[in-house]
This record gives sequence, C-alpha cells and structure tokens, in this order.
Amino acid sequence: MLDAKPEFDDEEDLDEPIPNFVDDEKQEPIIKELDPPKAFDLPKGVLRQGDSFLVHPASLLHRIAQGENLHPISRAAFFITVVMGAAYGAVMGGSNWLQGSPIPWGTEFLIMLSTAVKVPCLFLITLAIVVPPIYVSSTFVGAKVKFDQMVALLLVSLAVTATTLASMASVAFFFSITTTSYTFIKVLHVTFFAYAGLAGLTYLTRGFNRIVGTKQGNSPMGLFTAWLLLYMFVGTQLAWVMRPFVGEPNMQFTLFRPREGNFYENMWTSFWSLIEFGPILD
Repeated sequence: MLDAKPEFDDEEDLDEPIPNFVDDEKQEPIIKELDPPKAFDLPKGVLRQGDSFLVHPASLLHRIAQGENLHPISRAAFFITVVMGAAYGAVMGGSNWLQGSPIPWGTEFLIMLSTAVKVPCLFLITLAIVVPPIYVSSTFVGAKVKFDQMVALLLVSLAVTATTLASMASVAFFFSITTTSYTFIKVLHVTFFAYAGLAGLTYLTRGFNRIVGTKQGNSPMGLFTAWLLLYMFVGTQLAWVMRPFVGEPNMQFTLFRPREGNFYENMWTSFWSLIEFGPILD
C-alpha cells in the first residue's frame, strides 16, 4: 500500500501545459503579432514632422522599407533640413555680433542671412554629391534597395542631422554672448557639426539595416565607415569652398573667399592656437 502510486485520469495531467506563445495555426511566435510596427502618419507642420522623425523612428523606417508612398516623407525631410539648417545658420552667422565684435550692423545682417542660406545648401549639395556612390555601393552587400527608398532614407537622415544641429543653437548662442574668442567659437561650431553628422549617420545605419533586413551584429561596418569618410571629406571640402560662415572680425565681408589652403590645415592651426595661445575668455 505504501508503494502504491497515485492514479490520474489522464497522464497529461501530470504536467501543466506551459504557454509557448506560438500560434498553432501559423506556427509563428505570437510575440510578432503583439508588437507590430505602427503605421507612420506624417503630421502637418515642419516642427511636428521633425519631432515625429525623432520619436517614431521604427515606424518611419518600416514605411521606408515597405516603399509605401515615400514622396511626402522625402518632401517633409527636405523642408525640415532647410528650416533647421537655416535656424542654426542664423545663430552661427550672428556669432560675431553676439560676441560684441565692432562689425557694422548692415554687414552683420548680411553674414547672418548668407549663413542661414549656406548651411541648408551645404547639407543638400553634399547629399546630392554622395547619393550616387552610396546607392551603388549598397549593392555590394546585396542590398536590394530601390533608388527612391535610398533617397528617402538619406533625406530623413539629413533631416535628423539638421534637427540635431538646430538643437545645439541655444548652446552656440550662450557661448557667443559669454566669450569673445573668434577661434574658440569657430572650433565650437565645427564640433557641433561633427556631432550632428554622427547622429545622422547613426540614423542612416539603423535605417539601412531595417531595409536590407540585417541584424545589428551583421552590419557591414566597412561600408558604413566608407560612407562616413565620404560624407566627411565631401562635406568639409564643400564647407571650405562656401566659407565664410562665421566671418572673421578683422576681414571685410565677402560672400565667398578665395580658394586657399584647406579645411583640415585651418582647423589644425585654430586648435593649437586655442590651446597654446588663445584662452577662451580673452
């Protein structure tokens, strides 16, 4: 009697069924159906559209990956780039005036206006130059990306770059009214451009992975490094050709300066002069 085993009506009652979250009909994990990407609806207004690009990246990138009605997204990204780039450009061009530089108001207004136009042009012209090599090189990793998808992704990434840069306008404004060093403010603006560019490239990388269906661990990092270098060299060289953006206080204003030297030589000199000779609050 002591060795007798308890009897059960059904041997399956010995173990409680453990939910496996699998749909018996489709044999697919239900988790995929519980959290699908929400449909991306483009709001009205540049500010709201820019905010939606930042807040709902998964839905936006899913729509680009599906290739569904991309023209409104590309158009919105274009205008976001123009508005945000112009906003930062106005602050950038007004740096000398904010620092108390003895530049006539009429001249300073021209600098602010020209820089507000130059910054969006810098972004968009750089994009136009790098679109063909980026589109072609994407085929090297077997990405079946349509041209309109690539353009939309690049424009959205550029809009994120411009929005990130515009978010730093308040910081640039603060240092412009609290310092008097032209070299420092110039290096500061370059640093903000580099930060914004890195944010845009990160967004581009995420979007490309979404489109080609790769996982983050299998990302073609060599290709992204090449894109980074391409963006950097084209953007910096174009910026050097389009200078001045800030306007040196001791030089007469011109819309474009003669071609001399290069961007990297100038920044190297500015960096070391800032460390060795130029205190921030001089």
